Amino acid sequence: MKMQDVKTLITSGTIILAVVLYMIFGRSPAQEKDATSTNQQGTISIEQVEGKTGNKRFNVDFIKAYDGDTIQVAINGKKQKIRLLMVDTPEMNYNKGEAQPYAEEAKDYTIKLLENAKKVEAVYDVGPETDNYDRLLAYVFIDDVMLQESLLKEGLAAVRFIHKPNNTFEDEFRDIQQDAEKAKLNIWSHQNYFQKDGFHPEVLK
Repeated sequence: MKMQDVKTLITSGTIILAVVLYMIFGRSPAQEKDATSTNQQGTISIEQVEGKTGNKRFNVDFIKAYDGDTIQVAINGKKQKIRLLMVDTPEMNYNKGEAQPYAEEAKDYTIKLLENAKKVEAVYDVGPETDNYDRLLAYVFIDDVMLQESLLKEGLAAVRFIHKPNNTFEDEFRDIQQDAEKAKLNIWSHQNYFQKDGFHPEVLK
């Protein structure tokens, strides 16, 4: 078979594959890639956070996660803990018994995002930068997508621990959570699992 014939067959096969995929999924492979990329974009940009808080982003190097909402990082070579602002994930309950439902999933999700990140940045809100445990309170961005938003979208975190004035994006967080609630994702698939005072594993038994 001549090289030109081989090229023609390859081109024809590619076109046929594209047509079949379009008939099945309603989009071409290139469009599928673009759609996936769009789905990974956050609705709250790091520029918005900087603009509304007046604070600048800073780089952090991920070390480990204690659970879905608390991580250890290095900032300029110094180890620090970061507690994600305004979200709560189920507790791992180290040395206190079994992990709460979806605690492992939330932790694994956070680790997966951070371990595969090209860059990790954080921004403070307008209030205190640390809590009573000397943990930094911040919005964390993984490749320009806020980690808090990702956890809320997946139904692996709930909006909680609102302490003004560190609540600049509270309304946006609640809107994101509402979508996950309506879709009954993860923690929201069980009625009353999350309540105002936290998670209630007993309702799942």
